[in-house]
Amino acid sequence: MTSPQESRFSMYLTFKEYQAPYTAITNALPNYTANSTIFLNTILQIQAISEQQKMSKKGITAGKNSLKESLIVTAADYSRKLGAYAKFTNNATLEQEVKFTASKLKQVADTAVKDYAQIVYDRAQPIVASLATYGITAATQTALLAAITAYNASLGKPGAGRSEGTKTTKQLVALFKTADTALANMDTAVEIVRLTQVSFYNGYKSARKVIETGVGRLSVKGMVTDANTGEPVKGVTVTFTLEGGLAKAKGASSKPDVVKKTADKGGFNIKSLPSGTYQVTLKKAGYADQVITVSVNDGEMTKLNVSF
Repeated sequence: MTSPQESRFSMYLTFKEYQAPYTAITNALPNYTANSTIFLNTILQIQAISEQQKMSKKGITAGKNSLKESLIVTAADYSRKLGAYAKFTNNATLEQEVKFTASKLKQVADTAVKDYAQIVYDRAQPIVASLATYGITAATQTALLAAITAYNASLGKPGAGRSEGTKTTKQLVALFKTADTALANMDTAVEIVRLTQVSFYNGYKSARKVIETGVGRLSVKGMVTDANTGEPVKGVTVTFTLEGGLAKAKGASSKPDVVKKTADKGGFNIKSLPSGTYQVTLKKAGYADQVITVSVNDGEMTKLNVSF
């Protein structure tokens, strides 16, 4: 998963735990239970794919590295043995061709390790009958060739892993979209009890907040998309009004609200905003006004994604 997906999935898990004890309230809400079931099932699928993704990457890398280290040891050993043979038989050309060390092989590209190993195999093969006293035989040649073949095959696996990674990335995008759609429907249903179940409602909104840490001084990072097309919406006026106080950003003039407009790609940022609960109003010609509630905490970034 990407960092934004990790943050969003963390919210999913927090929200899952929050809503569990409130079935007496949520079961009575239209379409809430059906969407909650979709949401919970989707969480399990995201978790399974994420775990598989991490294990596959580690497995491919570990396997290739193990074969590489083994081949380096064998190729360097061959280099020493063939070097000794070349020196004792006054074969200066062969001595230079097989002159390399394990430390050098550790510094070259993965494909070059295979090439160096192939060189010592190829140079030994025509004279293998003369190399027995140097520790090189037909059996060691067979073992070296098998090691070269196995390592060479592993070089293609990261590429295959990337192809598989592309597939799982697309699956994750689709699953996150499914989960977000279910949550949006649940959000709509919860508005019914906004005034009658105030404590539950406020906790619900807090649990639904996506928090990303380590993102500098941003208090809010927002994105507005068209509810029908999913495309970013430019020029939406987004107004933050602090419940029971002023929503003045630090360094701003004394105004009752903080007002932003979405950029070309539908995004907006607020660098610093006092902690509290805000009424967020979205307006743009051609769209129905929308009002949502958002909580902001000091030292945390709130990520706000709105289908408009």
